[in-house]
Amino acid sequence: MAPRGRSTQSTGSASASTFRTAEPASLMLLKGSEHYLATRALDRIKTALKAQHPDLEYTRLDASEAGPGELTRLTSPSLFGEPRLILVEDLAQMNDTFLADALRYLEEPDDEDVTLILRHSGGNRGKKLLDALGRRAVVIDCSPVKSDADKLDFLRQEFRAAHRTIHPDAARALVAAAGSSLSDLGGAGQQLMRDVEGEITADHVDQYFGGRVEASAFKVAGAAFDGRAEAAARLYRHALATGVSPVAITAALARLGRQIAALVDHRGSQGQLASALQLPPWQLKQAAETARRWTPTRAADAVEAVAQADAEVKGVSRTPEYAVEKAIATIASGV
Repeated sequence: MAPRGRSTQSTGSASASTFRTAEPASLMLLKGSEHYLATRALDRIKTALKAQHPDLEYTRLDASEAGPGELTRLTSPSLFGEPRLILVEDLAQMNDTFLADALRYLEEPDDEDVTLILRHSGGNRGKKLLDALGRRAVVIDCSPVKSDADKLDFLRQEFRAAHRTIHPDAARALVAAAGSSLSDLGGAGQQLMRDVEGEITADHVDQYFGGRVEASAFKVAGAAFDGRAEAAARLYRHALATGVSPVAITAALARLGRQIAALVDHRGSQGQLASALQLPPWQLKQAAETARRWTPTRAADAVEAVAQADAEVKGVSRTPEYAVEKAIATIASGV
């Protein structure tokens, strides 16, 4: 019998897909430990199948507890040929019974009424099966997203896929506010796209998620630009110890740095500047008091130091925490 492959291609072939583009196929592998991506892929596939088959039968099977012949029973042709979606979970802990059944299943011909999705979170358990699935199944990458740079890239792709725009400052602020997990970040991005028209700005992020951005990030920025080097360093270390991301610190430093640089060089009215910086009067007054201690040259040096730290936080440096601490020291010494 011919080996099982995709229902949309010749048997024996395989392809890769993403959670955003996944389409139903007879055999699919969700590979990687990021649960949010796997859930998004599964939801997309289920939605597509239910649109075609309102009577879709959905079954979940735990590969670590599967009994002899259970996979065969679930995938066998039914009397009335109802379309079926079968999700096999915990493939990383599959028992020997399931492993043997799954290898036999791959030798059977396709059944176009069955969509079999296998979920593997990592490890080498059942390597022979994984190798066979890698050759024959549609593989959807569900690798974890850990670094702030990867989270920013994920967020940009989310907005690009939805034909929406998010300002770079807003993207960094959103990662800082809701980037503790990919599900939180994805949900926050979806909420902004639902509720806000046009480009998403940092002010929108502040409006919706400002409460999540720890105030300590702004305390660090304030101490640094006030020239209180020891206090800024102490606040920064405390912020890291309490879970504040380095990207939250650089976002706060960058925002205050831009305000001070604009104030130092400004010659017009305060009203015009408040409008240009999109700041409420009280915040403009606070920034103006800090800016009195700065010169244009030193302000430019501070902005450059923040930009360098921001680049290192995004992946240039292997020690982003130290890069931000160095920028804080540079800023504080410039007052």
